[in-house]
Amino acid sequence: MTKIQDTNKFQYSITSNQTFLLKPVWLLKIWSLVIICFLFLVSCFLPVPASALDDPEQALSEVIEYYVMDKYPDWIGYDIKITFKYADKIFGSLRELEGEVDFSVIEVYRDFKGVGNVIFPILVSGADGSRKIFVRARVEVFKNIVIARRRIKRGEEIAVEDLALESRDIAVLPQKYFEDIVYVANTETKTSIPKNSTIFEWMIKEIPLVHRGDEVALLITAPNLMVKAKGMALEDGYLGKKIKVKVRRKDSKNILEGRLISSSEVEVRLK
Repeated sequence: MTKIQDTNKFQYSITSNQTFLLKPVWLLKIWSLVIICFLFLVSCFLPVPASALDDPEQALSEVIEYYVMDKYPDWIGYDIKITFKYADKIFGSLRELEGEVDFSVIEVYRDFKGVGNVIFPILVSGADGSRKIFVRARVEVFKNIVIARRRIKRGEEIAVEDLALESRDIAVLPQKYFEDIVYVANTETKTSIPKNSTIFEWMIKEIPLVHRGDEVALLITAPNLMVKAKGMALEDGYLGKKIKVKVRRKDSKNILEGRLISSSEVEVRLK
């Protein structure tokens, strides 16, 4: 028999029939490793109670978000935020459900908007049947829209530097806001706009090309007739749009309606 010392400092003996004899301490280590592996494999095949809803808040959020996008297709791709209120008990009961569970929003009436502060009726369907729950939530839809960077006074012309784009909740806003600064710049305010306010269509107007009281040239036409006269604008006028005028004479009381064709000319067509 030959004794061999290896670099790991444990001894083993080699007999003529090549039988390996290990010391008891290494046998113990190997058996311990075998037992650990066995227990691990057994644990993998033991039945474990399954909970269908580890995160009911996330599951309900997704259902409500899909409902909102289906109802408002133009909002697909926007940042939709759903915040639940007083729902801890509901989430707790949903975590106890086992098996596959489906959720769906019940539309209680046709004009149900599903945005802002809402109570959602939810149908919960599972292995034990179906039931209805009511979940209170706030649904916000964020998008970049035009706001006032500073306070803008009434009648003031709006410049590009007066405006900014900012992410705002548009879920319950009127649809007359602006998504691009180009549609607001170089317009005039119809009312004072506070700093950081969302700018709506009713707050602004085109800058008049002619103001009320301005002198204009009247081109009065009729079949086979054209007369030029001095006139006065009776209201603000915009290029290509109708404007009320009168001939500039002391004794003239007739009000005419024409179309502003330049910054100083109004065409009046007589029938």
